[in-house]
Amino acid sequence: MILVTGAAGITGLAVLRALARRGARARAFVHRESALPAVRAAGAAEVVVGDLMQPADRRRAMQGVERVYHIAPRMSEVEIPLGLGLIETGREAGLGHFVFHSLVHAQCDAMGHHRDKRVVERELIESGLRYTLMQPTMYMQNLLQAWDEVRRQGVYRLPYSEHARMSLVDLADVAEAAAMVLTAPGWDGGAFELCSGDRLTRVEMAAVISVALGREVRAGSVPVEDWKPVALRTRTPFQVERLVAMYGHYHRHGLPGGNARVLRMMLGREPARFEAFVRRLAAAGTGPGPDGRMA
Repeated sequence: MILVTGAAGITGLAVLRALARRGARARAFVHRESALPAVRAAGAAEVVVGDLMQPADRRRAMQGVERVYHIAPRMSEVEIPLGLGLIETGREAGLGHFVFHSLVHAQCDAMGHHRDKRVVERELIESGLRYTLMQPTMYMQNLLQAWDEVRRQGVYRLPYSEHARMSLVDLADVAEAAAMVLTAPGWDGGAFELCSGDRLTRVEMAAVISVALGREVRAGSVPVEDWKPVALRTRTPFQVERLVAMYGHYHRHGLPGGNARVLRMMLGREPARFEAFVRRLAAAGTGPGPDGRMA
């Protein structure tokens, strides 16, 4: 049995679907009962509802599990204690393999969520457990958050420079690589940066989108101070401040690192490219369904 934490998010659902395609039995851990239909539809054989900050819930989730794929909540104030608690529960349970969904460039301290993941990485390495670190770069699927505006207004805007160069990866490729690591031997002890080979500015992304939609789409930016009040309607102040720090780093440095050779080796094929992703998105019409999948 494979435990997938954070199973109701876009990454967790993608990993569950990839595991189901490989015939693997997965237990989904979710925080709310409202997530049950989504994770079951994605292929979860079992579902546990609870709070991973509670030791009893961690032990219940881990019972009878051989491997864990841990996806922490995004921009969470409890990412470090949550990760360390799950590692300790894994040690107590004699877990066979702990796979941590981290991110590329965990060394960049200016971004708090990168720093938090590096702390969990270190603790996992020193835990004595068999481990693997998965380090994806920015998802191509992040475009979905702006897709309605892109289609309606012909502009792709974010709160950092449109000239910042960003490394990209398709979430479907990340999920396929995760399922492979969880179901095939020989991947433990590795730290794998997962990147497609595309390192594009938003100006270059807009040019690709223009071709796919058959009309001009331009790149733009939004002052972060104008973005913050809107973001606070749906996010906590902690999350917004973390995002402000991230966007500031992107504005100054971009996120250009990573190398496609790693993911190419893992998949045994070329990783999906941004152009192909956008063509699929444009062909889907109005955009993805509620779980992030394209029709």
